Amino acid sequence: MADVNVQEYVRSLVQRAKAAQKEFERTATDQLTIDKVVRAVGKTIYDHREELAKDACEETKYGTVEMKINKILASTPGQWNVMRGKKSVGYIANLRDEPGVKVMAKPMGVVGCVMPSTNPIVTIGANGMMSIKCRNACIIAPHPSAKHVSLKTVNLIRKEIEALGAPADLIQVIEPEYCSIQATDELLSQCDVNIATGGPGMVKAVYSSGRPGFGVGQGKCQEILCDDYDDLAYMARMIVANRSYDYGVPCVSEQTIHVPAVREGEFLEAMQDAGAYLIEDADKIQKLREVVFPDGEHISRDVVGRSPQVVGGMIGIDVPEDRRILLCKYSGCAQDDVLSKEILFPLARYVTYTDFRGTVAAAVANLEQEGAGHNSCIWTYDEEKIEYAAHMLPVSRFQVNQTPAGIHNGLPSTPTLGCGTWGNKSISENLEWYHLMNTTRVTVTLPNKRGWKDGDWDCFEVCPVTED
Repeated sequence: MADVNVQEYVRSLVQRAKAAQKEFERTATDQLTIDKVVRAVGKTIYDHREELAKDACEETKYGTVEMKINKILASTPGQWNVMRGKKSVGYIANLRDEPGVKVMAKPMGVVGCVMPSTNPIVTIGANGMMSIKCRNACIIAPHPSAKHVSLKTVNLIRKEIEALGAPADLIQVIEPEYCSIQATDELLSQCDVNIATGGPGMVKAVYSSGRPGFGVGQGKCQEILCDDYDDLAYMARMIVANRSYDYGVPCVSEQTIHVPAVREGEFLEAMQDAGAYLIEDADKIQKLREVVFPDGEHISRDVVGRSPQVVGGMIGIDVPEDRRILLCKYSGCAQDDVLSKEILFPLARYVTYTDFRGTVAAAVANLEQEGAGHNSCIWTYDEEKIEYAAHMLPVSRFQVNQTPAGIHNGLPSTPTLGCGTWGNKSISENLEWYHLMNTTRVTVTLPNKRGWKDGDWDCFEVCPVTED
């Protein structure tokens, strides 16, 4: 395909998106109208979850139909509940409590959305809902491995929002025949703001586009068990359930578990009771390294999103069907052992420790190798250990007595987890709909607002530093 054809094609998508966005901005002047369209995006995916999950599995070869259905059931209503009823047009709440300032919500324009192969359906829904909530249009750049299910998903959404009187072109997708790195790069250079959910290459493309962007970072969760935590059976069930979810492709799953040496035996017993298959043979663990990282650095696509039985067969192990994850002890951290890298299938690794601060340092080294900014967990009731680990670990989310995918907390549902400057990202929080909003601050004059004169350097002496 000639370069000019790709450029012209993408340009036509953007032009249509801009026209649709302007029309929606002009006509959708009340919150109810906007929210009806937003709801339709999420409900369309919800209503078609079984067929879309099946299509995604067949096309990408990642995960399972059941788990992808469960992901839609959990994530899509969660996304809607985060934003329903929230004001995104006209004057909105001034969250910074600035006296004499009223805040007016404005769209950003056209949002370019780069999709992952591991989670295409939910991510399309979330990005579409967030974009339209702020009266933006969005264009989906699917992963080549999920281009057909992405097209189907978007077309279903277009039909439903058009039935509500909204422009169908509020959401578009790069069609399969044009789906390529070139088309994605071209799209990112023309949109007003971009979101990347996927691997480091996708995220780098967003931040190299010359446009504002939001990206998710690599997940390599460090999970620390402390000697005081007393419900190992519960912890093990949660770890196995989360690490096995969609065959280990979500970034919010355990990678390395730090276990007190004196508790190794009871930890292993709890994990095996919960459904883990323990690999103890050193030769098999070495074979695992070679199969998963054949070049010593990059994960093999042959293992991504595969079951423990399939990966076990690759290293010569017959893993029983009732085993949900693989588990092994590894010999080092960071560059000392390739198994410390992010792994996208159901394998958990553990290390033992005798010194809490020492294992926190090892967790920091693992994160600094890759995965900094994402998340980590601790299992303890000791507030001092919680505070110390939270202070030391370079992560944006630190979860206590829950898995990294835990939803029973105050964090908003999102498919895009900001990782701060640790992960070379623009935000260190969960990406929410209001991040896709421009604002105008309408100000009035406040008499006697300032308590100093211009050039009054003595104020540094008059007003000393004080604690809150």
